[in-house]
Amino acid sequence: MKLSRRTFVRTAALASGGAWLTRGIPLLQAKPLGLAPGVQLWSVREELKANPEATLRRLAAIGYREVELFETPKAPREFRKRVEDAGLKCVSGHFELKDLKDPATIAAAQELGLAYMILVFPTLPSLEGQSVDENFERFVPLYEKISLSDYKWNAEQLNRCAANLKRHGIRTGYHNHAIDFKDFGGKLGFDTLIENTDPHLVCFEMDCGHVIHAGHDPIAYLDKYPTRIELLHIKDLVPGYHVSTTLDTEDKDTNAEIGFGAIDWKKLFATAARHGHVKHYFVEHEGKMAHPPLEALQISYDYLNKLEPD
Repeated sequence: MKLSRRTFVRTAALASGGAWLTRGIPLLQAKPLGLAPGVQLWSVREELKANPEATLRRLAAIGYREVELFETPKAPREFRKRVEDAGLKCVSGHFELKDLKDPATIAAAQELGLAYMILVFPTLPSLEGQSVDENFERFVPLYEKISLSDYKWNAEQLNRCAANLKRHGIRTGYHNHAIDFKDFGGKLGFDTLIENTDPHLVCFEMDCGHVIHAGHDPIAYLDKYPTRIELLHIKDLVPGYHVSTTLDTEDKDTNAEIGFGAIDWKKLFATAARHGHVKHYFVEHEGKMAHPPLEALQISYDYLNKLEPD
């Protein structure tokens, strides 16, 4: 759904699958918040395509325990078995608005064992029912004109979808991009979504990298909305990134392994721990990186595993 999902240079090579079997490897758990460490599978989409079993086992061998999906597998039950056989668990997935309303997609989410269906990007009322993911570049000029009323409409849609998904045992969330911090005369899109959605039905997955990309502070947002942010995307940028809420800057900036970017993660996790509402976090790397994906995810995990609270 993000622009870099269309233009990212595919450079990573998959390591030999046999070397990464998790059998006999002790269970590891990164320290922040005492939660099972998660990874957004978009980070390893090319590796999954080439060798899904070996990639999932490598993630488990690194120490990750939960995964978040970026697309709905064609065979949900079989994919869930692959994930669980590797020692991982499907917790969350990213979806478009039309998917949150589609009975077949909801059934697939249940087969996958998902606890969350996350709206990954706002939908324009004029594009309702169309696939944003498949037409992203074509829709960019329209999205640059997104309005405050569009965000209020998205909030209404989230409330309606969440009421239905709750009956299916699934929680509804929203994942932010930098565009969601567009300023409408002092009111931001992201704040509008939070303030116009039912706190009992809709939660938020804060993408920390997109927050700083837009020139805002993810730590301040944890303080501002302590009970609404339930999931985190642990993503960072190399200092010197372009501050922007437009959709054409993401590929111009370099993602950083966790601990080597602009965000004070020790302070961020301390703030999240103080509020006690974050239930899951997923490391995500996208766009330009200094290391191949699996190597970058190892570096990020190692940092998180050594992170000591104040």
